[in-house]
Amino acid sequence: MASIEDVADKVRAGDSLSEADSHVLETCRDIISLGMLADTIRRGLHGTAVTYLRVFDLELSGVGSAVVPPAAGEVRILETPASLDAAVAAVTSAREAAGQIPLSAFCLLELSKLPEPLPVVLAALKGAGLDLLTHAPLDRLESPEQMLEAVTDAGMQLARLTIDDTPSRAWTAVCRDVAVHQRRLGSIRAFAPLSRNIDRTQPTTGYGDVKRVALSRLLAQNVSTIQVDWERYGPKLAQVALTFGADDIDSVTSVDDQSQGHRRAPLEEVRRGIAAAGFDPAERDGRFQLRG
Repeated sequence: MASIEDVADKVRAGDSLSEADSHVLETCRDIISLGMLADTIRRGLHGTAVTYLRVFDLELSGVGSAVVPPAAGEVRILETPASLDAAVAAVTSAREAAGQIPLSAFCLLELSKLPEPLPVVLAALKGAGLDLLTHAPLDRLESPEQMLEAVTDAGMQLARLTIDDTPSRAWTAVCRDVAVHQRRLGSIRAFAPLSRNIDRTQPTTGYGDVKRVALSRLLAQNVSTIQVDWERYGPKLAQVALTFGADDIDSVTSVDDQSQGHRRAPLEEVRRGIAAAGFDPAERDGRFQLRG
Protein backbone atom coordinates (compact mmCIF):
# COMPACT_ATOMS: atom_id res chain seq x y z
CA MET A 1 0.00 0.00 0.00
CA ALA A 2 1.29 3.46 -0.88
CA SER A 3 2.51 5.77 1.88
CA ILE A 4 2.44 9.55 2.14
CA GLU A 5 6.13 9.50 1.16
CA ASP A 6 5.26 7.62 -2.04
CA VAL A 7 2.57 10.18 -2.89
CA ALA A 8 4.97 13.01 -2.09
CA ASP A 9 7.48 11.57 -4.57
CA LYS A 10 4.78 11.53 -7.27
CA VAL A 11 3.81 15.13 -6.49
CA ARG A 12 7.40 16.33 -6.70
CA ALA A 13 7.86 14.42 -9.97
CA GLY A 14 4.76 16.00 -11.45
CA ASP A 15 2.98 12.64 -11.85
CA SER A 16 -0.81 12.37 -11.76
CA LEU A 17 -2.36 11.03 -8.57
CA SER A 18 -4.53 7.90 -8.56
CA GLU A 19 -7.64 7.16 -6.53
CA ALA A 20 -5.44 5.10 -4.19
CA ASP A 21 -3.16 8.12 -3.75
CA SER A 22 -6.23 10.21 -2.91
CA HIS A 23 -7.12 7.72 -0.18
CA VAL A 24 -3.62 8.05 1.28
CA LEU A 25 -4.00 11.84 1.38
CA GLU A 26 -7.51 11.63 2.85
CA THR A 27 -6.42 9.38 5.72
CA CYS A 28 -3.11 11.13 6.38
CA ARG A 29 -2.98 12.78 9.80
CA ASP A 30 0.34 14.50 9.18
CA ILE A 31 -1.12 17.92 8.38
CA ILE A 32 2.32 19.52 8.09
CA SER A 33 3.37 17.11 5.33
CA LEU A 34 0.10 17.73 3.48
CA GLY A 35 0.63 21.46 3.73
CA MET A 36 4.19 21.21 2.41
CA LEU A 37 3.02 19.12 -0.55
CA ALA A 38 0.23 21.55 -1.36
CA ASP A 39 2.65 24.45 -1.08
CA THR A 40 4.90 22.72 -3.62
CA ILE A 41 2.03 22.74 -6.13
CA ARG A 42 0.94 26.32 -5.46
CA ARG A 43 4.49 27.65 -5.77
CA GLY A 44 4.89 25.81 -9.05
CA LEU A 45 1.76 27.56 -10.33
CA HIS A 46 2.13 31.01 -8.79
CA GLY A 47 5.60 31.37 -7.33
CA THR A 48 5.49 33.54 -4.22
CA ALA A 49 2.59 35.73 -5.37
CA VAL A 50 -0.70 35.81 -3.47
CA THR A 51 -3.48 37.83 -5.03
CA TYR A 52 -6.29 39.61 -3.21
CA LEU A 53 -9.51 41.19 -4.43
CA ARG A 54 -11.27 44.25 -3.05
CA VAL A 55 -15.03 43.85 -3.49
CA PHE A 56 -17.95 46.26 -3.35
CA ASP A 57 -21.11 44.30 -2.51
CA LEU A 58 -24.12 45.83 -4.19
CA GLU A 59 -27.60 45.24 -2.74
CA LEU A 60 -30.42 44.78 -5.23
CA SER A 61 -32.44 47.48 -3.48
CA GLY A 62 -29.66 49.99 -3.97
CA VAL A 63 -28.53 49.23 -7.51
CA GLY A 64 -30.02 52.40 -8.97
CA SER A 65 -28.37 54.76 -6.49
CA ALA A 66 -25.06 53.02 -5.81
CA VAL A 67 -21.82 54.97 -5.62
CA VAL A 68 -19.01 52.51 -6.26
CA PRO A 69 -15.67 53.19 -4.54
CA PRO A 70 -12.93 53.56 -7.17
CA ALA A 71 -10.72 51.21 -5.10
CA ALA A 72 -13.06 48.29 -5.81
CA GLY A 73 -11.65 45.57 -8.02
CA GLU A 74 -15.05 43.97 -8.46
CA VAL A 75 -18.66 45.07 -8.03
CA ARG A 76 -20.69 42.08 -6.87
CA ILE A 77 -24.41 41.29 -6.61
CA LEU A 78 -24.93 38.21 -4.44
CA GLU A 79 -28.73 38.21 -4.27
CA THR A 80 -30.53 36.68 -7.26
CA PRO A 81 -33.85 38.32 -8.32
CA ALA A 82 -37.05 36.31 -8.58
CA SER A 83 -37.55 36.98 -12.29
CA LEU A 84 -35.43 37.23 -15.41
CA ASP A 85 -36.71 40.74 -16.16
CA ALA A 86 -35.60 41.89 -12.70
CA ALA A 87 -32.21 40.25 -13.14
CA VAL A 88 -31.68 41.96 -16.50
CA ALA A 89 -32.73 45.32 -15.03
CA ALA A 90 -30.34 44.87 -12.10
CA VAL A 91 -27.44 44.06 -14.41
CA THR A 92 -28.19 47.06 -16.62
CA SER A 93 -28.17 49.46 -13.65
CA ALA A 94 -25.18 47.82 -11.96
CA ARG A 95 -23.18 47.86 -15.19
CA GLU A 96 -23.69 51.62 -15.40
CA ALA A 97 -22.73 52.12 -11.76
CA ALA A 98 -19.61 49.93 -12.04
CA GLY A 99 -18.20 51.72 -15.07
CA GLN A 100 -14.91 50.08 -16.01
CA ILE A 101 -14.79 47.98 -12.83
CA PRO A 102 -15.61 44.28 -13.46
CA LEU A 103 -19.13 43.30 -12.46
CA SER A 104 -20.14 39.86 -11.19
CA ALA A 105 -23.68 38.89 -10.30
CA PHE A 106 -25.91 36.07 -9.14
CA CYS A 107 -25.66 32.42 -8.17
CA LEU A 108 -25.85 29.83 -10.94
CA LEU A 109 -28.07 27.58 -8.80
CA GLU A 110 -30.60 30.36 -8.17
CA LEU A 111 -30.63 31.35 -11.83
CA SER A 112 -31.50 27.74 -12.72
CA LYS A 113 -34.70 28.07 -10.63
CA LEU A 114 -36.14 30.81 -12.84
CA PRO A 115 -39.01 29.71 -15.14
CA GLU A 116 -36.96 30.19 -18.31
CA PRO A 117 -34.40 27.55 -19.37
CA LEU A 118 -30.91 28.29 -18.08
CA PRO A 119 -29.41 28.93 -21.56
CA VAL A 120 -32.13 31.55 -22.17
CA VAL A 121 -31.44 33.18 -18.80
CA LEU A 122 -27.70 33.33 -19.36
CA ALA A 123 -28.05 34.66 -22.92
CA ALA A 124 -30.31 37.47 -21.66
CA LEU A 125 -27.86 38.40 -18.90
CA LYS A 126 -24.98 38.33 -21.35
CA GLY A 127 -26.94 40.64 -23.62
CA ALA A 128 -27.46 43.03 -20.71
CA GLY A 129 -23.70 43.29 -20.22
CA LEU A 130 -22.92 40.59 -17.64
CA ASP A 131 -19.77 38.58 -18.34
CA LEU A 132 -19.11 37.16 -14.88
CA LEU A 133 -21.33 34.99 -12.66
CA THR A 134 -20.50 35.42 -8.98
CA HIS A 135 -20.48 31.76 -7.96
CA ALA A 136 -21.85 28.24 -8.40
CA PRO A 137 -22.20 25.91 -5.37
CA LEU A 138 -20.98 22.56 -6.67
CA ASP A 139 -22.62 20.54 -3.90
CA ARG A 140 -26.09 21.85 -4.81
CA LEU A 141 -26.02 21.70 -8.60
CA GLU A 142 -28.18 18.84 -9.86
CA SER A 143 -26.29 18.58 -13.16
CA PRO A 144 -22.95 20.31 -12.55
CA GLU A 145 -21.33 19.60 -15.89
CA GLN A 146 -24.36 20.65 -17.94
CA MET A 147 -24.88 23.80 -15.93
CA LEU A 148 -21.24 24.81 -16.04
CA GLU A 149 -21.18 24.07 -19.75
CA ALA A 150 -24.17 26.40 -20.21
CA VAL A 151 -22.10 29.22 -18.71
CA THR A 152 -19.31 28.59 -21.20
CA ASP A 153 -21.73 28.30 -24.11
CA ALA A 154 -23.22 31.69 -23.20
CA GLY A 155 -19.80 33.29 -23.50
CA MET A 156 -19.68 34.00 -19.77
CA GLN A 157 -17.22 33.14 -17.02
CA LEU A 158 -17.69 31.79 -13.52
CA ALA A 159 -15.86 33.87 -10.93
CA ARG A 160 -15.59 30.99 -8.48
CA LEU A 161 -16.77 27.44 -7.92
CA THR A 162 -17.94 27.17 -4.32
CA ILE A 163 -19.25 24.74 -1.72
CA ASP A 164 -22.33 25.64 0.32
CA ASP A 165 -22.20 22.99 3.04
CA THR A 166 -19.74 20.44 4.37
CA PRO A 167 -20.36 17.37 2.16
CA SER A 168 -21.13 13.98 3.67
CA ARG A 169 -18.87 12.16 1.20
CA ALA A 170 -15.09 12.15 1.28
CA TRP A 171 -13.56 15.51 0.42
CA THR A 172 -11.09 13.82 -1.94
CA ALA A 173 -14.07 12.67 -4.05
CA VAL A 174 -15.28 16.27 -4.29
CA CYS A 175 -11.82 17.44 -5.38
CA ARG A 176 -11.55 14.73 -8.01
CA ASP A 177 -14.95 15.80 -9.39
CA VAL A 178 -13.71 19.38 -9.63
CA ALA A 179 -10.65 18.20 -11.56
CA VAL A 180 -12.84 16.15 -13.93
CA HIS A 181 -15.14 19.11 -14.63
CA GLN A 182 -12.12 21.26 -15.34
CA ARG A 183 -10.62 18.71 -17.73
CA ARG A 184 -13.88 18.54 -19.67
CA LEU A 185 -14.80 22.23 -19.65
CA GLY A 186 -11.66 24.20 -18.78
CA SER A 187 -13.78 27.06 -17.43
CA ILE A 188 -13.10 26.93 -13.68
CA ARG A 189 -10.81 29.84 -12.80
CA ALA A 190 -11.03 29.61 -9.01
CA PHE A 191 -12.22 27.03 -6.49
CA ALA A 192 -13.20 28.14 -2.98
CA PRO A 193 -13.23 24.90 -0.94
CA LEU A 194 -14.35 26.19 2.45
CA SER A 195 -18.12 26.04 3.04
CA ARG A 196 -20.05 29.26 2.52
CA ASN A 197 -22.64 28.26 5.15
CA ILE A 198 -21.07 28.17 8.59
CA ASP A 199 -23.03 26.15 11.15
CA ARG A 200 -22.41 27.90 14.48
CA THR A 201 -23.72 24.85 16.37
CA GLN A 202 -21.29 22.49 14.62
CA PRO A 203 -18.38 24.64 13.49
CA THR A 204 -15.54 23.18 11.48
CA THR A 205 -12.10 22.89 13.02
CA GLY A 206 -9.03 24.77 11.89
CA TYR A 207 -7.39 21.41 11.26
CA GLY A 208 -10.25 20.30 9.03
CA ASP A 209 -10.36 23.60 7.16
CA VAL A 210 -6.68 23.73 6.24
CA LYS A 211 -6.68 20.03 5.34
CA ARG A 212 -9.54 20.70 2.95
CA VAL A 213 -7.55 23.53 1.37
CA ALA A 214 -4.46 21.36 1.03
CA LEU A 215 -6.36 18.43 -0.53
CA SER A 216 -8.05 20.81 -2.96
CA ARG A 217 -4.70 22.11 -4.14
CA LEU A 218 -3.24 18.61 -4.44
CA LEU A 219 -6.16 16.94 -6.23
CA ALA A 220 -7.42 19.77 -8.46
CA GLN A 221 -4.08 20.83 -9.87
CA ASN A 222 -5.67 21.83 -13.18
CA VAL A 223 -7.63 24.60 -11.44
CA SER A 224 -5.38 27.63 -11.30
CA THR A 225 -6.60 29.27 -8.12
CA ILE A 226 -7.58 28.01 -4.67
CA GLN A 227 -9.38 30.79 -2.89
CA VAL A 228 -10.27 31.69 0.69
CA ASP A 229 -12.84 34.28 1.74
CA TRP A 230 -11.35 37.01 3.95
CA GLU A 231 -14.67 38.41 5.16
CA ARG A 232 -16.24 35.04 5.96
CA TYR A 233 -13.26 33.29 7.59
CA GLY A 234 -11.17 36.15 8.90
CA PRO A 235 -7.48 37.05 8.70
CA LYS A 236 -6.09 34.23 10.85
CA LEU A 237 -7.51 31.30 8.90
CA ALA A 238 -6.93 33.10 5.60
CA GLN A 239 -3.27 33.57 6.45
CA VAL A 240 -2.77 29.94 7.50
CA ALA A 241 -4.62 28.72 4.39
CA LEU A 242 -1.97 30.42 2.26
CA THR A 243 0.66 28.05 3.65
CA PHE A 244 -1.58 25.06 2.80
CA GLY A 245 -2.04 25.76 -0.89
CA ALA A 246 -4.38 28.76 -1.21
CA ASP A 247 -3.14 31.57 -3.47
CA ASP A 248 -5.99 34.09 -3.55
CA ILE A 249 -7.92 36.06 -0.91
CA ASP A 250 -11.46 37.05 -1.86
CA SER A 251 -13.90 39.59 -0.37
CA VAL A 252 -11.50 42.19 0.99
CA THR A 253 -13.45 45.37 1.66
CA SER A 254 -13.17 48.14 -0.92
CA VAL A 255 -13.48 50.81 1.80
CA ASP A 256 -10.13 51.15 3.56
CA ASP A 257 -11.15 52.40 7.01
CA GLN A 258 -8.11 53.97 8.67
CA SER A 259 -9.94 55.34 11.72
CA GLN A 260 -7.89 53.04 13.99
CA GLY A 261 -4.59 53.86 12.30
CA HIS A 262 -2.80 52.76 9.16
CA ARG A 263 -1.63 49.40 10.54
CA ARG A 264 -5.16 48.44 11.59
CA ALA A 265 -6.69 49.39 8.25
CA PRO A 266 -8.13 46.40 6.29
CA LEU A 267 -5.88 46.77 3.25
CA GLU A 268 -2.71 46.97 5.31
CA GLU A 269 -3.85 44.01 7.42
CA VAL A 270 -4.32 41.90 4.30
CA ARG A 271 -0.95 42.86 2.84
CA ARG A 272 0.82 42.33 6.16
CA GLY A 273 -0.83 38.94 6.64
CA ILE A 274 0.27 37.77 3.20
CA ALA A 275 3.83 38.97 3.75
CA ALA A 276 3.98 37.35 7.20
CA ALA A 277 3.07 34.02 5.59
CA GLY A 278 6.12 34.38 3.34
CA PHE A 279 4.43 35.56 0.14
CA ASP A 280 4.24 38.68 -2.01
CA PRO A 281 0.86 40.47 -2.00
CA ALA A 282 -0.54 41.43 -5.40
CA GLU A 283 -3.87 43.18 -5.87
CA ARG A 284 -6.07 41.99 -8.75
CA ASP A 285 -9.45 42.80 -10.23
CA GLY A 286 -12.44 40.55 -10.90
CA ARG A 287 -10.92 39.42 -14.22
CA PHE A 288 -7.69 38.36 -12.47
CA GLN A 289 -5.82 41.27 -13.99
CA LEU A 290 -3.19 42.73 -11.65
CA ARG A 291 -3.78 46.28 -10.47
CA GLY A 292 -1.26 49.02 -9.81
